[in-house]
Amino acid sequence: MNSSSQFGYSRIGRYARQLDVGIGWLRFEAGMEREYALQIDRDERRPAMVSAIFSLAFMILFGVSDFVRLPLMERFPDLTADMWGILTSRLVAVLFLLGCMYVCHRQPGAQRAAPLSIAAVLSLAVCGAVTVCLYKRNHLGHAEFAQLLFVMGAFSPLGLRFRHSIVLATGVVALTFALRYWLLPMELQEQQFNAMLLLTLVFSAVGGYLRERAHREQFLLRGILKEQASRDPLTGLANRRGLDEQLEVIRQQARRENVPVCLLLLDVDFFKRYNDRYGHQAGDLALQRVAACLDAFARRPLDMACRMGGEEFALVLYDCGVMSLKDRADELCADVRELHIDHATSDICAFVTVSIGGVLLQPQETAWSALDRADQLLYEAKREGRNRTSAERLLSVAAVA
Repeated sequence: MNSSSQFGYSRIGRYARQLDVGIGWLRFEAGMEREYALQIDRDERRPAMVSAIFSLAFMILFGVSDFVRLPLMERFPDLTADMWGILTSRLVAVLFLLGCMYVCHRQPGAQRAAPLSIAAVLSLAVCGAVTVCLYKRNHLGHAEFAQLLFVMGAFSPLGLRFRHSIVLATGVVALTFALRYWLLPMELQEQQFNAMLLLTLVFSAVGGYLRERAHREQFLLRGILKEQASRDPLTGLANRRGLDEQLEVIRQQARRENVPVCLLLLDVDFFKRYNDRYGHQAGDLALQRVAACLDAFARRPLDMACRMGGEEFALVLYDCGVMSLKDRADELCADVRELHIDHATSDICAFVTVSIGGVLLQPQETAWSALDRADQLLYEAKREGRNRTSAERLLSVAAVA
């Protein structure tokens, strides 16, 4: 058992835990799955919009082409039912896609990549299937195997996750079969094409599964790298970079909910003497034990324990009022003493102690300003003799003897 796990906390982040569990079913835990979906939408929103615009232009272009190469203009509006069916299918597909693009544009906060991709593939597939069947029934030139491309398009990386892609592709195949059996006489049915359509679905699904699995692994690896960049390797707590990134987020959330946030800075007293007396390995072990004690206070989702560097730590407590600040600072100072880490060279106690500076974040101040105020109070506690807390006088935080 490593030292971090024996003191009650783990250096393994949630991304590493998920990677260790595996992603065979292409599903993360609920919170991470939402994060993954949002990233997919951010990454694929522009390509999905480009795909939808291309599909729209494609259908309009071929609608114009019908008038030219079938000389429909000369017979318009006295067209056969099949020719009206071809033009109607193109018009309905264009209107459907335009409607989806408009709805997605009107909801900027919603996920838009997936609906646009689904709309583009469905409109192309249905319009293509109707056109091919009616062309074939009228003995006109057609590209029947172009339908295979629409099945493969359902697995393209345009904001769709695998489970959505497989449902969409299966729906495209089912609609294609239904339209062919409805619009084509039996003598024009080709079982070879039907088999090719099913094989395309199977092979595209395998490729889509492998692609998403690799993409999810990359998502987790990027998350692991981000966590490592924001985590102290010795203690497993957040580092200064992690604190800088999260403190402003926590402050803004507290401002929206109108709740107080407490910031405590603490410093291990006479730690240089401790290292000189017991050695750096014992010093690292002492810091890990202090970190575990600190981490035990960060129980709620928006609480945060951090190692600022060296022997200096920080603790952020969400929804913590004036009296809670006093109580938690006193309790933390006492808990560190009660670890009973021998410190023979300390001037104030036989065990390792800490000095603490605490503030409540003000609604309009920056995270940097709050850290600066807490730092000043920390040094005030050290000047007053260490092994005590110091806070803004308006908070009336008493010293800890």
